[in-house]
Amino acid sequence: MNYAAYSTEDFLADESFQAFALGHDPAAGQFWLAWLAQHPAKQAEADEAMALLQLLATSYSPPLPHHLKQVEAAKLWRALHLPTTPRQQPVLRVSQRARVWASVAVAALVLGVVGVGVWQYATVAPAPAWTSYATRAGEHRQVHLPDGSRVTLNDNSVLKLATPWQPGHAREVWLTGEAFFQVQHTAPAQLTAVAHAPAKVKFTVHAGPLDVAVLGTQFDVLNRPGRTNVILQSGQVQLRHQFAGHTEELLLKPGELAEFLPAAPAAPLAKRAVNAPLYAAWTSGHLDFDDTPMAEVITLLEDTYGLHITLRNPALRQQKLTGSVPNHDLDVLLTTLAKSLDTNVHRTGSQVRFD
Repeated sequence: MNYAAYSTEDFLADESFQAFALGHDPAAGQFWLAWLAQHPAKQAEADEAMALLQLLATSYSPPLPHHLKQVEAAKLWRALHLPTTPRQQPVLRVSQRARVWASVAVAALVLGVVGVGVWQYATVAPAPAWTSYATRAGEHRQVHLPDGSRVTLNDNSVLKLATPWQPGHAREVWLTGEAFFQVQHTAPAQLTAVAHAPAKVKFTVHAGPLDVAVLGTQFDVLNRPGRTNVILQSGQVQLRHQFAGHTEELLLKPGELAEFLPAAPAAPLAKRAVNAPLYAAWTSGHLDFDDTPMAEVITLLEDTYGLHITLRNPALRQQKLTGSVPNHDLDVLLTTLAKSLDTNVHRTGSQVRFD
């Protein structure tokens, strides 16, 4: 298949890409993340298709079919690109976020009102220019943002932001993959509660179905096929999730992890206490354990890599590990852990068993 010739419409119609965008198939996710890292010229079309599919999945009722058929994708794409008359020209500029939501509204009509001959369309201003940062497999990258914030990208990840950021406007980035954020606090010093802060002073990470808003803090965001996690190191984080017209908000405290699973989009956001520094250890290229129970390591690996881990000997969950393990290669990481536990490890896709 000549994916290099794909347009946005082709990505929309490709069942493997749909499974990647909606988190239905971890293997498809690994393939497309690696392919996009090697073909950055196709990132814009892929991002447009991915954003539309993800927002449809969380907005459209009844639920979006597991696969969008090629004819449906073609109708969808044509509907989003109908020409406009001069009287339909926009009066106000709207954000890229609003543009995507407008596309979702049209898409819902295309998919849900088959046979209706008339649709109404709203036009929008030209999309802003974008700056993208990407990493390949086994690569980390440091990104310095215009406000002084710093981002560390994990492997097979993409960070996008509108160019340029305007002073006095909201700071927004879009993430696919994983990144550790160290956000500069630009709001007035007396403003410390993110939930009550105006939008223009917030820093927001759009991670698939979740919006992660902060003022100035350190946190990790993982947005991979099958799961979206947010782990807070310090300060406050406000999460927003929209589904079927309902908006859910959740505040995180330091040391808490929030998780969203695309397979259950209607489920409420859940949070739990974790060893937050352990989740950020990947930024140094290895995981450091200091008398860490294997049970905690298993939770970390399942949260971070989307694995399902079983132990033949349940007593291994209580065994404690001390030392440093490289994390640039999952198979090397698992083999190293098995040697430390004096056992064997077997992996088939996301299923891992220690014997």
